[in-house]
Amino acid sequence: MADASTISTLRGAVVAYSLTPSGSHTFPASHHVVYVGLESAPGTCARLGDSKAERYDAPAGDIIVKPAHLEARLHLSKARESAIIIYPDDSLKELARQQFGSEQAELRPPPFGAVDHTALRIAQLLKAELTREHGPSEYFVERLIAILGVHLLHAYAAPDDTEPQPFKGGLTRKATRSLQNFLRANLAQKISVNELAALANLSPRQFTHAFTKTFGKSPHRYLLDLRLDHAAGLLAEGQLTIADVAYLSGFSSQSHLTAAMKKHRGITPTLLRSSS
Repeated sequence: MADASTISTLRGAVVAYSLTPSGSHTFPASHHVVYVGLESAPGTCARLGDSKAERYDAPAGDIIVKPAHLEARLHLSKARESAIIIYPDDSLKELARQQFGSEQAELRPPPFGAVDHTALRIAQLLKAELTREHGPSEYFVERLIAILGVHLLHAYAAPDDTEPQPFKGGLTRKATRSLQNFLRANLAQKISVNELAALANLSPRQFTHAFTKTFGKSPHRYLLDLRLDHAAGLLAEGQLTIADVAYLSGFSSQSHLTAAMKKHRGITPTLLRSSS
């Protein structure tokens, strides 16, 4: 990489902002790699593993998610501003354990050319920090990488990204799909366990047990994570006030959103939305 600013964190992750030169680049099968384009790149060609190479016009904010077990190849027709974040497998597993109570969270790459506004905003913050005149704050970089890792797990590996397998004590497939659709459609509304239990035709106590068995977290925590992800996406777009984002994401107030995001994601809405 040319003109690169790179830093390694205490947990072994590596982040780099660079003007990635034109030509071919290979990311070997060893660590998880996240590539975020900070500007558009017509004529990009990419391939994951043994899949067929795809040619596309990459927009600003497009993301490539490379799981550790796959090799990725990228060809750029011109130099491009990029952020590249490398996660050791142990680092991402630790984040998965903290978020889901289990290390079994396999990354599922999105289609090439997919835009991820949250990842773009974090990449912009990383760029600003890595190119500071007096050097980056390692603590701030560490927090940004952790926040991006949590976002990746929720967006591309969270339990709700895959259809949970029914097993003894869990929800049926039909109930699972109905609840997922209902929760996503009603994030801004007050939602009670009694209401969700009725949708699944279970008592509140039975429902809470079955839901936790299926998703690996309580209904309250699952809904909170959905709301935080939704809020993060709206904040990344930067068009709404934080108070409006809080309301549209189901939080009772701006202070409620701020407290929840700081506690569970380690960052405030203002910091997440801002960029240099």
